[in-house]
Amino acid sequence: MAFDHQKYNAIYVENHQAGNPPLNDAAGYGVKIEPADVAVGEAYWQVIGVHHLRPLENWSNHHVYLEILGQDGNRLRNPIGWVGWTWENRQQNEPARPVGVDKPDNEPGGNIAVGKNQLVSVWANGRTPGGSDKSDMVTGIRTTHPDEPLPDGSLYNTWGHHSFYVVFQEVVKEAAGNQADSVIFGKVIDGAGRTLRLSRQGTTAAEQPIADDDTFRFEGLPAGTYTLKVVGASVRRGGIKVDGANSREVTLSMPAPEESVIKGTVTNGLGHTIVLGKSGTMVARKTLPPTGRYKFENLPAGVYDLAVWDTTVKAANIALDGKNTRTVNLEVPEDDSGDDKQIDHYVLFGPPQSRGRRTNVFIAADFLLHFSLSAGFSLETAKLARRVTVIGPGHTRPELKKLRDGGAEVEHLGGDSYEIETILSQRIKDNQAFGS
Repeated sequence: MAFDHQKYNAIYVENHQAGNPPLNDAAGYGVKIEPADVAVGEAYWQVIGVHHLRPLENWSNHHVYLEILGQDGNRLRNPIGWVGWTWENRQQNEPARPVGVDKPDNEPGGNIAVGKNQLVSVWANGRTPGGSDKSDMVTGIRTTHPDEPLPDGSLYNTWGHHSFYVVFQEVVKEAAGNQADSVIFGKVIDGAGRTLRLSRQGTTAAEQPIADDDTFRFEGLPAGTYTLKVVGASVRRGGIKVDGANSREVTLSMPAPEESVIKGTVTNGLGHTIVLGKSGTMVARKTLPPTGRYKFENLPAGVYDLAVWDTTVKAANIALDGKNTRTVNLEVPEDDSGDDKQIDHYVLFGPPQSRGRRTNVFIAADFLLHFSLSAGFSLETAKLARRVTVIGPGHTRPELKKLRDGGAEVEHLGGDSYEIETILSQRIKDNQAFGS
């Protein structure tokens, strides 16, 4: 089996968050953790775990594998972490260059090959190769341990072929004893009236309503790592460390609300489709019932437009703040023109085999939405229109002549898709649906 370093990371981080001493299963191999000399409240690099690799994790290697985690429990990125090392009786002309912890996430972040005559010590330099941050030190690392045969006699840990895994994490020195005077305070922007929960190690420590000015304050906290969460929302912040004496300020933000509603009635709307648009893009549509009532819900803040498909009826600049409700009533005029044309303006695309049909339909979408135009591929439907815009190839001159002879104004937009898109974009800009 491969060496699953992330499994050990999770164990070490959880153990550290629980306030327990570092884990070191390599103590029986002479490996020791020497604590750094740091003051309460001072940041430093703590060794949170040391592991002697089992035979099927090691596969006859002879390395010290390394990991450096930030306070959030994740590997340091931008900049990376660096580890310093040396060995007993190292001469001045023997280099021991710092090791960068920057390998892919599927393997330990760095490694050092250990020679058979070396007794190695490692520590964290910090975020630069030549850094001198305060750090715990791991000492007594060597590879000259007895063979460790598997039950079938296989040998992967032999004399001179043993490996170790060392994990450093950036921490803040916590106060000794049972001091419980830390404070976590701050704001939850737009969170007034909601409940904020403080938890530690998966257990609720306290809850309180967020004040009218969006502020909160939890006092009398013992050392530990805490998580804040807005109850009933996805807003949370973990990895908040206190030492029993310090204070931590945290600012959270509620997501923009998506609770606005646009509703109303479309008189004479039976059978029509009402379309909701935003920034020239269709957001939603509904087929109107006999009552003509419609309702669009759960809308974020923005400026919207309404249009009744196949008509010129529309409403523009409907402003929503994510919480409000707007009532917009529309009316579709009854057709009293006396002719047999049921559609004012129809956009006709080519039949299935026509070149560029799919592309032309796509580039015409904004044009159709902007002017609330009816569109399709049917010559028979086009005969019901007063104006017909033909886009792209696929219809013959005799077919278009029949449309004109039937009383329709007909225009044909040919050329390639780029030319068609240019014409349609200009018409949107000029607010002119049909050619002059």
